[in-house]
Amino acid sequence: MIASPLLRRFVVCASLVAAFGLAVFAGGASAAATTGTYDFQESFPPSPDVNLCTGVTGINTATITVDGRYTDIGNGAQHVTEVDTLDYRVEYSDGTYLISHSTAHAEFDTNGFGDAEFTVAQQDRGTLYSADGQVLGYQTVFTQVHFTWHDDFQTVISNPSQFRVTCA
Repeated sequence: MIASPLLRRFVVCASLVAAFGLAVFAGGASAAATTGTYDFQESFPPSPDVNLCTGVTGINTATITVDGRYTDIGNGAQHVTEVDTLDYRVEYSDGTYLISHSTAHAEFDTNGFGDAEFTVAQQDRGTLYSADGQVLGYQTVFTQVHFTWHDDFQTVISNPSQFRVTCA
């Protein structure tokens, strides 16, 4: 079934962009802790995709919804949590299609001395249908990513990740 590498990377990148943006904003904040929230939704233009279980190519359309919360602790230290929800549909060249829902939970922390950590855990569940709407199977994708940086994002200390696709 499908596990679009492009969309998966976007979920991680959207989280990173939001967290980096907050890191820049929080740099000049006072020592008092402040909290806030942010949210946005974005639709992606159609993009090529390959079904990782069948190898069939198709066109993917998707919408991501991001809901986040940040706490600026002061002196450049902050904590950001975010939930990214990706809903997508892939129309394959053989007439089959996949409808899927992916949820990612992300956290980002900085300590004010140039160190940062970013962690995301994602679970994706989709259903593959025949051209006439009959259920053909299910797919599950699990992703875990953890980055640790030093020196204001110049040095990557660690970058372990896991990616697993199950076709049933």
